[in-house]
Amino acid sequence: MLEDRIIQRIIETWELDQAHPLHEKILSPLPPFHLLKEVVEIAYLASLEQEEGRPIRFALVIVGPSTDRDAMAAKRESEYLFHLKNPLPLSVDSITKFAPSLDPAISAMAVGPIGEAEEMSIWGVFTFSPTEHPFSEIPVWVYGELGYRPDYFTVYANDAGSLVISRHHNQIGRILNGDFVPATPSPFTVRSLGRHLMESIRDQPLYKTYGAAYWRIYRDVIEMLLSEASARGHGSIFIFLPAENRQEKYYLPRFHFQEKVGVQPLLGQLLQNDLDVPTSIAVRKTVAERIRFLSQLGVIDGAVILSTELDLICFGAMLIAPAWKGSIITGPDGFGEGGGEPLNPGRLGTRHNSGIAFAGAYEGSIVFVISQDGPVRVFMRAEDRTLLYWPDCCSVSMTL
Repeated sequence: MLEDRIIQRIIETWELDQAHPLHEKILSPLPPFHLLKEVVEIAYLASLEQEEGRPIRFALVIVGPSTDRDAMAAKRESEYLFHLKNPLPLSVDSITKFAPSLDPAISAMAVGPIGEAEEMSIWGVFTFSPTEHPFSEIPVWVYGELGYRPDYFTVYANDAGSLVISRHHNQIGRILNGDFVPATPSPFTVRSLGRHLMESIRDQPLYKTYGAAYWRIYRDVIEMLLSEASARGHGSIFIFLPAENRQEKYYLPRFHFQEKVGVQPLLGQLLQNDLDVPTSIAVRKTVAERIRFLSQLGVIDGAVILSTELDLICFGAMLIAPAWKGSIITGPDGFGEGGGEPLNPGRLGTRHNSGIAFAGAYEGSIVFVISQDGPVRVFMRAEDRTLLYWPDCCSVSMTL
């Protein structure tokens, strides 16, 4: 069903990821081509099935019940891996029936060849800790330990026809619209999009006081906001406007609050050096709750507009900027590499083109467009006739 070239590209991307000198990955061999293709195709078909009118969500880890592991790894794994007494044949029907019992944020089906015939089967379940964010995780030195996601080839289905290929806590890429799109390094670095974000906060009091510490926490806020909004499975637009020279020329605000709703005061508390552990955890929890509140506002039709100081301006806003007539090219990745590839906006939908028009018209704005099927694209004007574009600024981390 899927073309061989797609599976081959997945394999090539896996090998490149594993060989990259900055990734420090443990060598984890891939299953044979035919088994890999079988699992991916079955997962793709299963993702098209529905449970009570919604696409089913699940995760598959390709690994046999007997693998070579050192004694310590085997001991740790035994606490998080459970074997089925009666393995299920790997099929769309088996996945559809078994998936509702598992939450892919904390568990995944173990699939691999078993028995003398080595038939592909669902033979067990991996469990692991949810992928937390720095604002919502409880440090492991306070209580317990983390159960990490398996560092094997993993397929997540989070929407109809949309698969995420990953290992451990990192994405390898996505299958979207029947094609494979490799993950790109996060652009939230000073060699990429992060440079523009950092420029927008240099005059803020917290940056002047805490410098790089504030930048890191500011970046984490935006990443969590976008990840949370993306996880809701609803297309949305989040726009950051410069604090100075704010105008409503290119948008019509629909909803806003009388009170000031933002994150900045909480970040000021979090950056204090004299916080005890319980207070630090409480403040982080409050920050996470505020971010989730803001991310939920994206579910309503229209754009969520915030200042670069992380204050909510309005939500449900209608964008009325004129169509962009200039060029759109990709920006450099998180390593400062690549970029310059042209984008044809005609291949994108109305939501994306509205975001593109706004980014082109409103100088200094940074526009994040979240697709219903997963990718978070970002647009900003670099020059009078050129927009920079990043195809998926949240494609590396796993935040299901």
